[in-house]
Amino acid sequence: MKFRLKQIASAILTGCILFTIAACGGKHPSHAPAPEGRRVEMRHAQLLRIIEADDATTLVEIVNPWDTTKFLGKYALIERGKETPTSIPDVYMRINVPLERSVVYSGLHSSVIAELGGIGQVNGVCDVAYISDSLTSERVSNGKIIDCGSNYSPNLEKILSLKPDAVILSPYENSQDLDKFRRIGLTPVEAADYMEATPLARAEWIRLFGRLYGNKEGADSIFNQVEKDYNSLKRLASSSAERPKVLIDRIYSGVWDVPTSGSVTGIMIEDAGGRNPFNSYKDGGAAHLAPEEVLMKAGEADIWLVRYAEPKLSIDDLRKENALYARIRALTNGRVYGANTIGSGLFEDATFHPEKVLREMIILFHPESVNGPLKYYHKLQ
Repeated sequence: MKFRLKQIASAILTGCILFTIAACGGKHPSHAPAPEGRRVEMRHAQLLRIIEADDATTLVEIVNPWDTTKFLGKYALIERGKETPTSIPDVYMRINVPLERSVVYSGLHSSVIAELGGIGQVNGVCDVAYISDSLTSERVSNGKIIDCGSNYSPNLEKILSLKPDAVILSPYENSQDLDKFRRIGLTPVEAADYMEATPLARAEWIRLFGRLYGNKEGADSIFNQVEKDYNSLKRLASSSAERPKVLIDRIYSGVWDVPTSGSVTGIMIEDAGGRNPFNSYKDGGAAHLAPEEVLMKAGEADIWLVRYAEPKLSIDDLRKENALYARIRALTNGRVYGANTIGSGLFEDATFHPEKVLREMIILFHPESVNGPLKYYHKLQ
């Protein structure tokens, strides 16, 4: 369980494409000419291109986060019942939309699909134990959505039996899933939202899901509101005179993963009016540090946020787990807050509704500026 939490938390911290995008001038791959049509303006996302080729055809290009001169995939989304007058190059995999049947690897994605009203078009999911969306869980319980196993080792026989129009998965570097799935007749859509460098860049990927599941206008509207609310909260937090030092998570397998200045979590700490003790680490994603180094830089942290996947967690549990924790000022001062990532929706909302998580962080950092009930975190006793 702890290993699984570390994997998810590392993905949430990841923003490792920031330096690559910057090195390329923030441009998309240029080795191929851009298709004709109206390019949808992506205000934040760097890895997603959407081109409306005609009334029936939307072209989608997903940039490879590990080599931004290449694409992970190119797709032609063709509206059902319409004939496209556009000549579609063979490099674009054709997908009829709205999807009628699909398999979704990540609970983060099934959650946003449910929000868009498309959960009835999902027939299989992976990692059932980590799904917090109630609509998805209910459909798994009544057999309308099939458990397809772990996203690292899915049951391909079950997936094939569901005859999905597409399989929505999160890509990994040097993964062979694309070729493997194509060989057996499946169409994988590699949703690289978790590799984006900023909270709003990740959230903007809801616009792709809207086009896959037949709710383009709804998805665009949701993102516009997310962007507006996030920026408003960020401006509010920036007016706070005090900026508490914030420590995140704890030791796993002898290593403490902490957010760098280029990570999404690090950015959100700053946007919420806090101070990230590890801003000197400039690369995106997490810095993997020895516990003693973390204590040296963040032992004086004013606030400690601990994300966990155990049934419960208390201050006594932390003290028993590692004697080093007693040296953290936030623990001594009673400002340790825990978020149980199973069922709270923290990771799901951090991806597609970062404004909700940002608001809660501001409540914890600056209660004089924003108040209200807490959804994700609670004070550890």
